[in-house]
Amino acid sequence: MTYEKIVEKLQKAYAKAAGWDIGGHKAIQVNVRGEGEGALYIEVSEGKFNVQPYEYYDNDATVIISSKVLIDILDGKEEPDASYEAQKYSIVGDVEVAKKILSLRTVSAAKKAVKKATDEVKKAAKKATDETKKVAKKATDETKKAAKKASEETKKTAKKVTKKATEETKKVTKKAAEETKKVTKKAAEETKKAAKKAAEETKKVTKKATEETKKAAKTAVKATKEGVAAAAKVVKEEKAAETKAKETVKAVEKKAEAEKPAAPAAEAPVIKPYKKPVAIKPADDKK
Repeated sequence: MTYEKIVEKLQKAYAKAAGWDIGGHKAIQVNVRGEGEGALYIEVSEGKFNVQPYEYYDNDATVIISSKVLIDILDGKEEPDASYEAQKYSIVGDVEVAKKILSLRTVSAAKKAVKKATDEVKKAAKKATDETKKVAKKATDETKKAAKKASEETKKTAKKVTKKATEETKKVTKKAAEETKKVTKKAAEETKKAAKKAAEETKKVTKKATEETKKAAKTAVKATKEGVAAAAKVVKEEKAAETKAKETVKAVEKKAEAEKPAAPAAEAPVIKPYKKPVAIKPADDKK
């Protein structure tokens, strides 16, 4: 992006921005680095902003920033506070004034809606992932617990059967085998039951997360459409205002032309009547 385009984007971003009640004047100089490099300034006086493509030596702070980070801040993709803490740009002078002025730019409703919808989708996805992990962990713990219990029951029964088998060899041995099979089968059934319950819980949470994600996505789409419609309405109103202004200017010019006084007519030259010269006779000489 060129330097001129950056200045134009800044002017649009602050054209409708509202300053804070400072009861005076504040100004920052912005030194853009990289693409579109150059210096410009943003000042606010009595709540009104002014952006001009010049240096401003008597400023409250100087911001040194790349064109990419500056554009991201103007578009609402970056927040001045977070970007400054992440050392994406630097400030020399009054840090709070600089961050305050950068944060008061106007971000379009459509971009705000898209960002909000994106955040909601991410939040829903994270919540679903956390719930899935929680249920999976619970199922694993229950499976381990059931297996441990089955193992303890098997050992207990085996010990009992072994002691009795010493006294009644064949009879007790057969009975011990049957008891072992019974306990093992019971343990297997409990394990399957716990696994089935865990699977059902996982499906339930996954389904709920999917529904929440779809709902958030639907909300995002709706918000985006509303933002686009609002933006189109603003553009249409601005064009209508511009057309009306042009028509007003033409009407004023036409009226001024019609009321312009006519130039005075040139005076006709005065033509004097022709007089025939009279002959003067010489006086008679009587002497």
